[in-house]
Amino acid sequence: MILIALMGMSFINSYSQDNLELLRMVMEDQKIRESDNDTIDMEPIDKLHRQKVMQLIVEGKTVTNKDKTNAALILQHTALTFCNNELVSISPENYYLAYLLSKSAFENGDENAGYFCAVTYDRYLLYTVGYQKYGTQRIFEEETGNEVWAPIDPKTTDEERATYNVPQLSVLLN
Repeated sequence: MILIALMGMSFINSYSQDNLELLRMVMEDQKIRESDNDTIDMEPIDKLHRQKVMQLIVEGKTVTNKDKTNAALILQHTALTFCNNELVSISPENYYLAYLLSKSAFENGDENAGYFCAVTYDRYLLYTVGYQKYGTQRIFEEETGNEVWAPIDPKTTDEERATYNVPQLSVLLN
Protein backbone atom coordinates (compact mmCIF):
# COMPACT_ATOMS: atom_id res chain seq x y z
CA MET A 1 0.00 0.00 0.00
CA ILE A 2 2.85 2.39 0.83
CA LEU A 3 4.55 1.61 -2.48
CA ILE A 4 1.35 2.43 -4.36
CA ALA A 5 1.01 5.68 -2.41
CA LEU A 6 4.60 6.62 -3.19
CA MET A 7 4.14 5.72 -6.84
CA GLY A 8 1.00 7.82 -6.89
CA MET A 9 2.83 10.77 -5.33
CA SER A 10 5.61 10.40 -7.87
CA PHE A 11 3.04 10.39 -10.67
CA ILE A 12 1.32 13.47 -9.27
CA ASN A 13 4.61 15.29 -8.75
CA SER A 14 5.78 14.51 -12.27
CA TYR A 15 2.67 16.18 -13.62
CA SER A 16 2.53 19.10 -11.21
CA GLN A 17 6.06 20.33 -11.92
CA ASP A 18 6.78 22.83 -14.65
CA ASN A 19 8.33 21.33 -17.75
CA LEU A 20 12.06 22.01 -17.48
CA GLU A 21 12.63 21.71 -21.22
CA LEU A 22 10.12 24.49 -21.86
CA LEU A 23 11.74 26.60 -19.15
CA ARG A 24 15.15 26.11 -20.77
CA MET A 25 13.82 27.07 -24.21
CA VAL A 26 12.19 30.22 -22.84
CA MET A 27 15.40 31.23 -21.08
CA GLU A 28 17.35 30.77 -24.33
CA ASP A 29 14.62 32.59 -26.28
CA GLN A 30 14.73 35.59 -23.97
CA LYS A 31 18.53 35.63 -23.79
CA ILE A 32 18.94 35.97 -27.55
CA ARG A 33 16.23 38.64 -27.69
CA GLU A 34 17.87 40.69 -24.93
CA SER A 35 21.27 40.43 -26.61
CA ASP A 36 22.75 43.52 -28.26
CA ASN A 37 24.10 41.33 -31.04
CA ASP A 38 22.11 42.19 -34.19
CA THR A 39 23.89 39.51 -36.19
CA ILE A 40 22.11 36.62 -34.46
CA ASP A 41 19.68 34.90 -36.81
CA MET A 42 16.94 33.90 -34.36
CA GLU A 43 14.76 31.98 -36.83
CA PRO A 44 16.75 28.70 -36.87
CA ILE A 45 16.62 28.58 -33.05
CA ASP A 46 12.97 29.72 -32.97
CA LYS A 47 12.03 27.06 -35.54
CA LEU A 48 13.65 24.29 -33.50
CA HIS A 49 11.90 25.57 -30.37
CA ARG A 50 8.52 25.71 -32.13
CA GLN A 51 8.96 22.15 -33.40
CA LYS A 52 9.86 20.96 -29.91
CA VAL A 53 6.85 22.78 -28.40
CA MET A 54 4.56 21.02 -30.88
CA GLN A 55 6.11 17.70 -29.90
CA LEU A 56 5.63 18.45 -26.19
CA ILE A 57 1.99 19.40 -26.78
CA VAL A 58 1.34 16.16 -28.69
CA GLU A 59 3.03 14.17 -25.92
CA GLY A 60 0.85 15.85 -23.27
CA LYS A 61 3.83 17.54 -21.60
CA THR A 62 2.39 21.07 -21.42
CA VAL A 63 0.42 20.55 -18.24
CA THR A 64 0.92 23.40 -15.79
CA ASN A 65 -0.13 27.01 -16.34
CA LYS A 66 3.56 27.90 -16.60
CA ASP A 67 4.05 25.20 -19.27
CA LYS A 68 1.19 26.66 -21.26
CA THR A 69 2.42 30.24 -21.09
CA ASN A 70 5.98 29.14 -21.87
CA ALA A 71 4.76 27.19 -24.90
CA ALA A 72 2.70 30.21 -25.97
CA LEU A 73 5.73 32.48 -25.72
CA ILE A 74 7.73 30.19 -27.99
CA LEU A 75 4.88 29.84 -30.51
CA GLN A 76 4.23 33.56 -30.76
CA HIS A 77 7.78 33.97 -32.06
CA THR A 78 6.72 32.56 -35.41
CA ALA A 79 8.57 34.24 -38.25
CA LEU A 80 7.18 36.80 -40.65
CA THR A 81 8.01 37.01 -44.35
CA PHE A 82 7.04 39.10 -47.34
CA CYS A 83 4.49 37.78 -49.81
CA ASN A 84 3.15 40.04 -52.60
CA ASN A 85 4.78 43.03 -50.87
CA GLU A 86 2.89 42.28 -47.66
CA LEU A 87 4.31 41.10 -44.35
CA VAL A 88 2.70 37.76 -43.45
CA SER A 89 3.24 35.07 -40.84
CA ILE A 90 4.69 31.77 -41.98
CA SER A 91 2.13 30.11 -39.69
CA PRO A 92 -0.53 32.33 -38.09
CA GLU A 93 -2.07 29.20 -36.61
CA ASN A 94 0.81 29.21 -34.13
CA TYR A 95 -0.47 32.52 -32.76
CA TYR A 96 -3.94 31.06 -32.33
CA LEU A 97 -2.54 28.01 -30.56
CA ALA A 98 -0.52 30.37 -28.34
CA TYR A 99 -3.78 32.20 -27.56
CA LEU A 100 -5.55 28.94 -26.64
CA LEU A 101 -2.68 27.92 -24.34
CA SER A 102 -2.60 31.35 -22.68
CA LYS A 103 -6.36 31.38 -22.28
CA SER A 104 -6.29 27.95 -20.67
CA ALA A 105 -3.66 29.12 -18.17
CA PHE A 106 -5.65 32.30 -17.49
CA GLU A 107 -8.92 30.40 -16.98
CA ASN A 108 -7.08 27.99 -14.65
CA GLY A 109 -6.10 30.83 -12.34
CA ASP A 110 -2.92 32.35 -13.78
CA GLU A 111 -3.77 36.06 -13.65
CA ASN A 112 -0.47 36.91 -15.36
CA ALA A 113 -1.57 35.02 -18.47
CA GLY A 114 -4.39 37.50 -19.10
CA TYR A 115 -2.38 40.10 -20.96
CA PHE A 116 -0.68 37.38 -22.98
CA CYS A 117 -4.13 36.16 -24.08
CA ALA A 118 -4.74 39.58 -25.61
CA VAL A 119 -1.26 39.75 -27.17
CA THR A 120 -1.46 36.35 -28.85
CA TYR A 121 -5.03 36.84 -30.06
CA ASP A 122 -4.20 40.29 -31.43
CA ARG A 123 -1.19 38.88 -33.26
CA TYR A 124 -3.34 36.09 -34.72
CA LEU A 125 -5.96 38.59 -35.92
CA LEU A 126 -3.38 41.01 -37.27
CA TYR A 127 -1.80 38.39 -39.51
CA THR A 128 -5.06 36.77 -40.62
CA VAL A 129 -7.59 39.61 -41.00
CA GLY A 130 -5.43 42.72 -40.75
CA TYR A 131 -6.58 44.26 -37.47
CA GLN A 132 -6.43 43.57 -33.76
CA LYS A 133 -9.08 43.39 -31.05
CA TYR A 134 -7.43 44.68 -27.88
CA GLY A 135 -4.61 46.98 -28.94
CA THR A 136 -1.36 45.23 -28.10
CA GLN A 137 0.36 45.18 -31.49
CA ARG A 138 2.41 47.89 -33.11
CA ILE A 139 3.72 47.79 -36.67
CA PHE A 140 6.43 49.59 -38.59
CA GLU A 141 5.08 52.25 -40.94
CA GLU A 142 7.39 52.49 -43.94
CA GLU A 143 6.27 55.98 -45.00
CA THR A 144 7.20 57.63 -41.72
CA GLY A 145 9.72 55.16 -40.39
CA ASN A 146 7.78 55.07 -37.11
CA GLU A 147 6.15 52.35 -35.10
CA VAL A 148 2.36 52.80 -34.99
CA TRP A 149 -0.60 50.92 -33.59
CA ALA A 150 -1.94 48.30 -35.97
CA PRO A 151 -5.65 48.91 -36.70
CA ILE A 152 -7.74 48.26 -33.58
CA ASP A 153 -11.32 47.00 -33.70
CA PRO A 154 -13.40 49.97 -32.47
CA LYS A 155 -16.16 47.65 -31.23
CA THR A 156 -13.94 46.25 -28.47
CA THR A 157 -14.91 47.83 -25.17
CA ASP A 158 -12.60 48.95 -22.40
CA GLU A 159 -14.33 46.39 -20.19
CA GLU A 160 -13.20 43.64 -22.58
CA ARG A 161 -9.68 45.06 -22.47
CA ALA A 162 -9.76 45.14 -18.67
CA THR A 163 -10.55 41.40 -18.60
CA TYR A 164 -7.06 40.80 -19.97
CA ASN A 165 -5.29 43.66 -18.20
CA VAL A 166 -5.03 45.77 -21.36
CA PRO A 167 -5.21 49.54 -20.76
CA GLN A 168 -8.21 51.52 -21.94
CA LEU A 169 -8.12 52.57 -25.60
CA SER A 170 -7.72 56.26 -24.69
CA VAL A 171 -4.64 55.39 -22.64
CA LEU A 172 -3.18 53.25 -25.42
CA LEU A 173 -3.59 55.97 -28.02
CA ASN A 174 -2.28 58.77 -25.79
